Amino acid sequence: MMKTTYLKLGLFAALLIAGCSEDNGGCNCVLPPPEVIYSVEFANGNESLEAGDTILIDNKQVIVERIQFYLGDVIAKQGDSSDILIRDVEFFSLENAPEDNQFIRTLAEGNYTGLDFSVGINEMLNQGNTAQWNAGDPLSTSNNMYWPMGGYIFSKFEGRLITDTVISVIYHIGREANRRDLIFDENFSISGVNNVVISFDVQKLFGADGGTSINPATQNETHTMNDPQLASIIADNYANAFSVTFPQ
Repeated sequence: MMKTTYLKLGLFAALLIAGCSEDNGGCNCVLPPPEVIYSVEFANGNESLEAGDTILIDNKQVIVERIQFYLGDVIAKQGDSSDILIRDVEFFSLENAPEDNQFIRTLAEGNYTGLDFSVGINEMLNQGNTAQWNAGDPLSTSNNMYWPMGGYIFSKFEGRLITDTVISVIYHIGREANRRDLIFDENFSISGVNNVVISFDVQKLFGADGGTSINPATQNETHTMNDPQLASIIADNYANAFSVTFPQ
């Protein structure tokens, strides 16, 4: 079964019908849609990021132990009412090897105008019955992204701030108000071998490039309900931390 960190952007598009020739004459053949390689990458500014790396936030050393999040309602846009819902939810984790965040799916050949997705999941899934999900599903409670009091954790950051003492840095963000919808408008075409790269920059999580600055020494913990103001700031910064590179 596919690992849960794969972005399973399965797309049940109509197969393209095209003519082909055989030695004994022409025929109509069903050709599969082009393959698209989807990758989720984690970055620390201009550098790659792995679990256990030390990053600098305002000259403070933070060891990054865990980054996990849900992306919901992933949509390939065509600029009209024929936009395509690729997946309703996917789960990603920094702790997996880079190749485990790469997968191949298909998308109908043609022109597109961008990609939309949310950090978090929609209300119906968030309040659904968790017993229906198998262990390999993104919404399985085996991913430890569900609160017993109800609802999913949309995103996690866990690390340690290194000062004279070690301070735990824990941001667990959930609740409907902290779902963030992202829109990436850029024209691209699908034909042949294609790559779509979704990047997450941990520096932006702490406020770089237009976000709200977070001081991990004094703003080091929220489980959402115990500090909803900080949770909202982090949800905004999470949204700012994503970028998409489309096929050229």
